[in-house]
Amino acid sequence: MDERTAAYRAAEESLEQAREALREEIVRNLSERNAAPGKIAAHSPYDRNHIRRIGVQAGVPPLRDKTVRSNKTSN
Repeated sequence: MDERTAAYRAAEESLEQAREALREEIVRNLSERNAAPGKIAAHSPYDRNHIRRIGVQAGVPPLRDKTVRSNKTSN
């Protein structure tokens, strides 16, 4: 049982390292404006909305500004 638990924990650590490396690559691509979130999603296990969230968390600005304004906040 101890051997299986150790193997499980090692696999978890390996997964976390791979996940972090992928996150860094996603942020790099978003920062360099190489591709939109949808195109990055086609090459990753995440959907475009999660790719966008990763970029927002990393402080990457969106590719384009918002084009729709609410009447409630407009002057």
